[in-house]
Amino acid sequence: MAEESLGIGILGTGWVAGAHIENFKKITGCRIEAVLSRERSRAERKIREHDLEGAKAYDDLDAFLECPGLDIVVVCTPHPNHPEETIAAAKAGKHLVIEKPLALDRGSLAAMHEAVKKNGVQTSVCFELRWIGLFKNIKALVGQGLLGKVFYGETGYFHGIGPWYAQFPWNRKKDYGGDAFLTAGCHALDGLIWLMGSRVRRVAAMATTSPDNPFRYEYETSIAAILEFENGALGKVSTNIECRQPYLFPVLLQGDRGTVWNDKISTTEWPGLAPGSWATIPTELPDSGDVGNHPYLGQLETFVDCLRTGKRPPNDLEACLHVHEVMFAIQDSLRDRRYVEIPASP
Repeated sequence: MAEESLGIGILGTGWVAGAHIENFKKITGCRIEAVLSRERSRAERKIREHDLEGAKAYDDLDAFLECPGLDIVVVCTPHPNHPEETIAAAKAGKHLVIEKPLALDRGSLAAMHEAVKKNGVQTSVCFELRWIGLFKNIKALVGQGLLGKVFYGETGYFHGIGPWYAQFPWNRKKDYGGDAFLTAGCHALDGLIWLMGSRVRRVAAMATTSPDNPFRYEYETSIAAILEFENGALGKVSTNIECRQPYLFPVLLQGDRGTVWNDKISTTEWPGLAPGSWATIPTELPDSGDVGNHPYLGQLETFVDCLRTGKRPPNDLEACLHVHEVMFAIQDSLRDRRYVEIPASP
């Protein structure tokens, strides 16, 4: 695609939709053409809030997809809507930015994958933490051999999602939220798999909810999973969306030459670093649940560049199938109380 202006359409008018709008406004050659909501008045209000001159408001998906000049559709709706909207946009020939999770079940995910491949559109899945400073640093440190051969990794996503949170009314319902990994903890799972640089071979998991479940979640809010990677490494990933604390996203990687713990490193490869001590590397940390602080800009800039240069986005739907397969395997493990093998993905 030539470096011409790209028209952006936003599906949804919630908190995260606003973050996508503001970040696309920062990218040269991108313009918001359309906003869709179940109620046209809400779409019109979003357009006014973000000063989107010339953007059109819609309350019908088919009409939205026929908007002149629309190149990219951004799916920011509740989780169960993602498959239908993704498939419709792919059939209309629109490229896609899709909020996580892609789908809540294997069948819907497969249908999305088929539609995207059949219609030749590009996709970008919102695992945007791959673009945060900490993750980029850790990738570089591993690549430079400062940890040696990594044999253990651990991440966690701890973010209380209660009545004070905008998506809480629908997020607490199983048919909408799915489970604690699908609705939020998938960021920690994707981050661990990406940083470890290996597919997962099998998983085992346990889950619970606080004794009284005061927020009336319809699914277990805390999950801990053990992962065995294909390269022989071991991992642990946990999530709790019912906790009472500030947002916390710990990251730990251990290798035979060093360890990374968030923004700290201890390595035998730096002769000036005292044995058994940490060096701190200043960087941006995943320390906020506010979507306005998430590194969407890096993700969206990469996607736009890929569209213009013909490259494949590193976080497209096909690349992110494995993370979802692991989440579904975790569900199987919780149900059957056993290790679950991960199927091979395309």
